[in-house]
Amino acid sequence: MSTSTAVDAVHSLWALFQARDWAGARALLHDDATMHWVASGEHLLDADAIIKVNAIYPEGWSLHVISVDELRSGDVHSIVEVRHGESRFFANSRFQLDAGPGRLIRQITEYWATFEAPPAWRTAEAIGAYRREPLDKNSP
Repeated sequence: MSTSTAVDAVHSLWALFQARDWAGARALLHDDATMHWVASGEHLLDADAIIKVNAIYPEGWSLHVISVDELRSGDVHSIVEVRHGESRFFANSRFQLDAGPGRLIRQITEYWATFEAPPAWRTAEAIGAYRREPLDKNSP
């Protein structure tokens, strides 16, 4: 499998999650795949748990891929935006793929952030060289 196929696998995983095609997404994961959500300290310890947590997440969300890139290490990095009602979240994810045939996804480490206004104390008056973009809930 070429390195571009590793990137394709991550693109496919996100597309399958968005389509709620859980069987298709599961086929891209090694049985022993793990996922670590760093901000909450949660660890999903096999592929079935990774699929289940996504499948049971309260419905109404949409996922938008911002970027998927291969790293020098051969890992894949992605940035996605998830919208759920009025909430927006961003995930930076690092994927490690199996070295064997088919190069299934073996490990995912995700850092989640919430789209929100900065604290009131961060201003041009307080900092100097500073600019704040308006919060547009429709922009990526």
